[in-house]
Amino acid sequence: MAKKTIFTVGLDLPSNDFQYKSFHSNISLLDADIVLFQPNLIYKTDYSGTYNGKPSLTDTSSTECIESINHWKDELKTTFESGKTIFIFLNAYEEVYFKTGKQSFSGTGKNRQTTNLVQLMDSYLMLPLTFTSKKVAHGKNIKFTKEGSILKSYWDIVKDFSSYEVYFSIDKFKPLLQTKTGEKTVGALIKGKNGGSMIFIPPLDLPDDFTEYNEKTKQKLWSSKAIKFGKALVGQIVSIEKTIKSDSSQSPAPEWTNAKEFILDIEQKYIDEINKLENQILQIKTKLETKKELLVKSTISKKLLYENGKSLEAAIVDALQIIGFKAENYDDGESEFDIVFESREGRFIGEAEGKDASAINVTKFRQLESNIQEDFERATVTKHAKGVLFGNPHRLIHPKDRKDFFTTKAMSSAKRTGIALVNTHDLFEVVKYLKESKDKAYAKKVRDCFKNISGEIITFPKVKVK
Repeated sequence: MAKKTIFTVGLDLPSNDFQYKSFHSNISLLDADIVLFQPNLIYKTDYSGTYNGKPSLTDTSSTECIESINHWKDELKTTFESGKTIFIFLNAYEEVYFKTGKQSFSGTGKNRQTTNLVQLMDSYLMLPLTFTSKKVAHGKNIKFTKEGSILKSYWDIVKDFSSYEVYFSIDKFKPLLQTKTGEKTVGALIKGKNGGSMIFIPPLDLPDDFTEYNEKTKQKLWSSKAIKFGKALVGQIVSIEKTIKSDSSQSPAPEWTNAKEFILDIEQKYIDEINKLENQILQIKTKLETKKELLVKSTISKKLLYENGKSLEAAIVDALQIIGFKAENYDDGESEFDIVFESREGRFIGEAEGKDASAINVTKFRQLESNIQEDFERATVTKHAKGVLFGNPHRLIHPKDRKDFFTTKAMSSAKRTGIALVNTHDLFEVVKYLKESKDKAYAKKVRDCFKNISGEIITFPKVKVK
């Protein structure tokens, strides 16, 4: 039988059959046949480390975690509704404080204080459902419900490495595993209208001897014991998925039934034919994935028209690189700037701001001026960088219908500070032309605009009409 494509998110398992995906990756789960998911948060804390006794995230980590949580919640929901099978390993949920992006102010003058507003979130927010109850509780003694018999063969191979960390309740679920006393649910099944399933099971805690240090590669690798376990685990995961798909109450076949001595001739014939067809499908899926990646990469410039936040920053960095600048988001652990870019024409620090239905106001200027001064104080910098404010005003309406790109105060601040202003929808037209023409002379003229225009909105040279 051809291998199933199994993605793991939040847990790394010992088999090449498991394709590990990181928490902050932006991959689609629809490319998998089966998904193994553990809701772990990956983050960095700010200088204080904690707030009210819980981790307090940096600005960057706050944004990254929120975006990743929303991504996985959408992906899990879509994958479930598409009829796929998802195993969710319910580790103890973690609560952290994240920066909301909003601030409060107190005092006046020199006594004025700014406070970043924070909000509590927990790791289960990335799951596409609401728990009617949940409580962190650790234990190993479990019993199977009638429906839970589908997990017995699985439990035989993981029982030494698994213990429940939470008991819970969800609407419209079938309990599979319960505590031996009290009948608290620690494993459950939810089935969707289109054949999708979510199986909630206790997490795995693999032993130390599952890894061994390799002197040649100077890294830890899976041991032979771990690889043997991984193969058995794959077999059980696939078998459980098959059993649930068939809506059968039969137990999943033990791993040993796949031995050659039990394979029927007619069974092998169909296995070979299925393998051939699935290999053809895999080749097509690989080509399709490559084309999808190229499509996503080729359309990043369109985010200059409608995005804000980190997505807008990424699109601006990409645009500046196309124009011929060396450009990047800058974060060395001490200083963090939206965009730093340079070329022979000069060195620049940029801030990006998108507004849903208004002009770009004056608020970003203080941050940009502070960044320029902070950058200048670094030992490797001998000259003040020029400031550039990239604005995407009225980002949710057609660019032709946008007016009042920057407020009067913003225009006045630009003149006072010499900061150049850029409409990102104008920048889109520049990048669109350069992607199509590779016109180096035009790119040089655009870089000169960044060098020569200060205190006003940059008007880029007109593109050549075909």
